[in-house]
Amino acid sequence: MDALSVTLISAVTSGAISLTLAWVSGRQQRRDSERVQRETRTMAYLNPLRWHTAEVHHRLSLYATSVDRDGCYPPAQVLADPREMEGKGADWFAGKGVVLGSSVWMTACLFAQMTRTRHDLPFLRLAGNDDTRLPGLLQKVHAAFAACEIYYATQSSIGTDALLEPEGRLRSYREFCDLLAEPDRRVWADPVTWFLIAVAHGERRPALQRVLDALSELSAFLDDSLAGGASLRARHGAEIHRPRGGSPGTGTGTGAGAGGDLDATAGAGSGSDAGVGRGRVPSLSPHPIPAPGPDPSPDPVLRPIPAPGPNSGPDPVPRSPYS
Repeated sequence: MDALSVTLISAVTSGAISLTLAWVSGRQQRRDSERVQRETRTMAYLNPLRWHTAEVHHRLSLYATSVDRDGCYPPAQVLADPREMEGKGADWFAGKGVVLGSSVWMTACLFAQMTRTRHDLPFLRLAGNDDTRLPGLLQKVHAAFAACEIYYATQSSIGTDALLEPEGRLRSYREFCDLLAEPDRRVWADPVTWFLIAVAHGERRPALQRVLDALSELSAFLDDSLAGGASLRARHGAEIHRPRGGSPGTGTGTGAGAGGDLDATAGAGSGSDAGVGRGRVPSLSPHPIPAPGPDPSPDPVLRPIPAPGPNSGPDPVPRSPYS
């Protein structure tokens, strides 16, 4: 074989190798780019869903804890009918009505994240069988709220109202309160308000527990999928105040967590956080209450309701027209 042939073969081989390497490199770069885009898209949906799941679970746990301890949740007993929100000013939504109003808002934001995730689920890349588990867990949460007479189609509509178009962002609490003050817009959120009012009066406790269980299961799944910590434990732990020298298992809530909206005045006692972890519902047993001293200072919010006097009738529990 002469030198010319060797040179030609070497040139062809070198060119083929270069083309192959360029093709493989380009293919790998495209795959990496697509993987990053899928992961970014997944995080953009699942992280907000995870956060709002923990927030709603925490807020509803406050209702459950107070009802189990005192038989009611006074901070949310500010209305007898959702229609009473009509004409309420900003001072009411930012003051006396903030616990009830923010509870409705938080639930609406959760519905918005669930609806957004469900609609775009085909474009999300999840590991293993997570792509089938997530829709099932979302449906379980939907069904739990439907058992509270907040029906499936209504949940989607409430979630849509929580979104601000065309930006696609969630409405702030202030912006959502503007909707609650409008009769034609407020009526869609009435089932949520009716349910919260009933729970605040000590009713619908089994239905509330079903919601808490479904949210806890969804939260545990999202924690595992995103390789994060136990979000429920972190959220509830943020409310625990441990006095210096006191027992770490008998803290009371301070209401300083993000999105709490007067959780302190809402009686945000969380007790021990040992039962709040992945897939577990926090303990809803009554918190230990120290015996009063010579000059007791009772909790201004979660104090026992005095018995009716001889000239006063029983406090009527508002009834939802959906029941």
